This record gives sequence, structure tokens and C-alpha cells, in this order.
Amino acid sequence: MTLYATDLDGTLLRPDKSISDSTADALNRLVESGVLFTYATARSYSSASPLLTKLHLTCPAVTFNGVFVIDPRNGTHLAENIFTPDSIKTAVDYFNANDLAPLVYSYIDGRERVSYLADRLEDVYGYVSTRSADKRLRPVKSREELFQGKIFYFTLLDPKTDRSELDGVFSRENGFAVNMMPDTYNKDEIWYEIFNKNASKASALLQVMEMVHADRLVCFGDNNNDLSMIRTADVGVAVSNACDELKRCADKVIGSSEDGAVAEYIARECGMQITGPEPVATDRDRFSQALSAAAARERGMHGSVGTQNEKLIHAVLKNYYVPYSDSQEIKIGKYFADAVSDEGIFEIQTRKLYALREKLSDFTRAARVNIVHPQEVSTRTVYISGKTGEVIGETAFRRVNQRLRLYEELYSMRDHLQNDRITVIIARLKTEKRVVCTGDGIPDLRSRSARKKCSITRVPLELVEELRIPLPEGLKFWIPEGLPENFTKKDFCAAAKEPYSSLRLEVLRAAGLIIRTGSQGKYYLYSLA
Repeated sequence: MTLYATDLDGTLLRPDKSISDSTADALNRLVESGVLFTYATARSYSSASPLLTKLHLTCPAVTFNGVFVIDPRNGTHLAENIFTPDSIKTAVDYFNANDLAPLVYSYIDGRERVSYLADRLEDVYGYVSTRSADKRLRPVKSREELFQGKIFYFTLLDPKTDRSELDGVFSRENGFAVNMMPDTYNKDEIWYEIFNKNASKASALLQVMEMVHADRLVCFGDNNNDLSMIRTADVGVAVSNACDELKRCADKVIGSSEDGAVAEYIARECGMQITGPEPVATDRDRFSQALSAAAARERGMHGSVGTQNEKLIHAVLKNYYVPYSDSQEIKIGKYFADAVSDEGIFEIQTRKLYALREKLSDFTRAARVNIVHPQEVSTRTVYISGKTGEVIGETAFRRVNQRLRLYEELYSMRDHLQNDRITVIIARLKTEKRVVCTGDGIPDLRSRSARKKCSITRVPLELVEELRIPLPEGLKFWIPEGLPENFTKKDFCAAAKEPYSSLRLEVLRAAGLIIRTGSQGKYYLYSLA
């Protein structure tokens, strides 16, 4: 699975240090669907958590530039990368010998404190003056007090000492790592941060990957302290307001922190829309009743041996949208519709939407048509012994990206995408694949012969949400922003920032929302209709 990790200030957070409701909603929906999302920041837990109250995070997070890996729900330390005693002695001796008064981050009596010399307030004024309510602040009267406790971090604000001298003292050979950059919100103030050489956002995120069993890392950043994780990531992404060095290092550059670009990128990669039709709230009780009714009829029928039975999903959704049996299987013209209600005709189609093409001509002449197309967002596999009926194994839930399949399905019914009497309902499901094994042990389902010995049923566990797309207008949310008046397919794909953009363009063309206007060399030109 992929771990998505973002910096906070200047990357996820807007310039006013906030997160928009739409960004929070998108990220929470992603997390709820099983996406691994976290943050890596120079902030402490107590500084970061008040800014993230809108988010429901559970994946371990990184604070103090990699010094700590924490549980974002309560700040508990899951891993520490702190100074050795020799490193602390080197730092304290240098500060004292050169009359430097840093901010000193430490644990004293189990509490996180930020100590500073009270009579040298001018040296740390930019920090202290903006954090008057910070309970960690600890003004002290002496250097002995300044360097008390379990020290894990130092910061010099606007150091007057030459950078090369500081780097020579706080070198990796001496056990240190450093970061020097302007404050995100006050570019005139330079921070020189000092921490353990084994601490970095990159190394801490590798620890997080082990904790959550991720095998791919995508990182987002804007400043120099993000370089390590951008370089280490499988995909390093810079926001458009990032410093030039980070942009040069990144694999991709996206929109700005102000525009919610991080959430948009993750949503696109995971096949989830964050703009366009708002998800419709689902009725959990009604879905549960629909599942019970369908399961009662299907009980004892696990589908044909060796097939993946989707009849149960079809039956559950039919009962959910039109629960009355006398309103189901209604003949309209030459064909039978799955169900009919005051909202029109309902046709449940798990796949092969092209098979509806002939039906739709008859159906749309008679009434509005709602095509319900189930889409898995997460699923797991449960193995059941055919001899005892006991569960003998199961996998964890995994996220499913079916955006490409959705484009393919819609394009297959392209002759009807301009029919305004059709609404496509995307029913986003959490499912379970139940494998009844006739042999001993857990079969390898990659083998056709193994599948033939099993009965496989897909069971819908939850209707997570539904998206209603009235044709053709509802497809407009797939038109990416920033397109020029006339554009090529390459321009469209660059603006869409999605692997399947070419097929998305063809769907929009079939819906009459984009037209071909000519050519430019060997490339076709398009414009919005």
C-alpha cells in the first residue's frame, strides 16, 4: 500500500494556518476508505494538533523534523531519534563558549518544555512573541537551568555566527543534523535547527512505513527541511509555492497550499473526486434490511463453482433503491426493468454497461432512468472451510481504485451519454469476498484450477456513499481547470493529472462537453463545447 505523507506549514496548511472544509472532508473520506495518510512536520505534537482538529488521523505521524514518530490521536511517542550524551555536551559547550542563547527543547519531569534565557529574550523574540499561550514555554534565569532535562532539539533564531562555523560544529561526524531556512510565515527570520543525525523526515517516514506495512511512499513539501523525504519518496511532490531547490528535486509540481492541492492530488491518484456532485448520505438501516432480505433468498447459494458471484450485490442494491417486490422486474416495452418507483426506472448493472444500450432506448421513452453502478472502494477476502463452515483465514481491507473501469464502462455506453433522461448513480461499496474452500488450507486464487474448487461470493458490507451524475451536465466536474481555449490531448492530460486522462477526454467528447476543433501539426485540437 501507499503511504502519503505531507508537510504542514506551506504545504497542507493555507497561509493562515488553516485547512479548508473541502480539503478536510476529502482527506477524511480517503482515510475512512483505507488510504494511509499522515504528516511530517518540524512542529511538535502540541503545536500541530490544534491545527488539525478537522482531520481524523490514525496513521503514525512525524514531528520535530523526524526526532519523534507519534500517535496523532494522543501524541504518544512510538519511536525516538534523540541526541546522545556526547552530542549534548558538544552543543552545550559550544553555546556557552560563544554566548549563544538558543531555544532548548527538552522533557522535564515528563513534560515537554521550550526553555530560553529570560534576559536574552531579544534572541528568541520572534518565536516567543507569537506563542504567548504556549504552555511549553519556560523562561529561565541561568544557563544551568537552560540545559536541564532530556534535551532533543535546539533552535537558533537569526544566528549571527557564520553558517560554515555552525555547520562545522554541528556536523554529522559530531552526531548532528541541521536545517536552516526562513520561517514559513516570516521570511525575514532565519531558523537554524539542530537535532540528532539519525533524525530526518525521510528516516522517520521509513519507520512509519514499517509500522503500517506500506510499500510505496508519496511525499509533499515546500521547504528545505522537506528535501530528505522528497528525495527518498517513490514520488516526491512539490507545491507550486515551494522553494526552487525543492521544485528541482521533486518528481512533480502541483498547485499551491492555498488551493488544497495535496488533497486533490491524493484524491485523483486514489480515484476519488473532491469536486463535482456532493456524495449523497446513505440510509444504513435500509441497506442492512436490503442485505438481510437478499441474503435470505440467496442463502445456501454461493454461486457457480469457480466464479465470482455478483448476484448478491445486484439483489441488495435492487432492494435498497426499490424495496417492494411488486415494483421489481417490471416489463417496459420489450424488456424487463429491475425496478420502478416514483423516481423512474432503476437498472442495477454491476458491469458491462454497454449491455444496456438497447434497453435504454425503450426505457428512456417511458420514464427517467437511473443506472446504478456499484463501485468497490475497499474489500477483503475471507476464507471459509467447506467442511466445517469455520473461517480459516482472512486478509486486511485494502483500498480499490476503479476509476479506469468507470471510464471504460461509461465510454462503452457512449451513444447515450448525451441523454438527459439518464442519471448514473455510483454506489460506492465496502465489500467482502467469501471463498468457501472444498480442499484443505487456503487456496491460491491466482490459479484457475484452485478457483474451480472454490465457491466465491462477493458480499456488500456497507454502502459508503452514492454519487448521482445526471447526464450529460453531471460529467462537467471531470473537466480539469486551467485548460487553454484550444488544447491538445497532451494539454488535457497535463491539466487532469491522472493516469487515465485520455479515456476521460473521450467520455467528455461523447457527452458533448468537449468538441474537436481542428489540428495543430499531427495533434488534434479540442475546446469546451
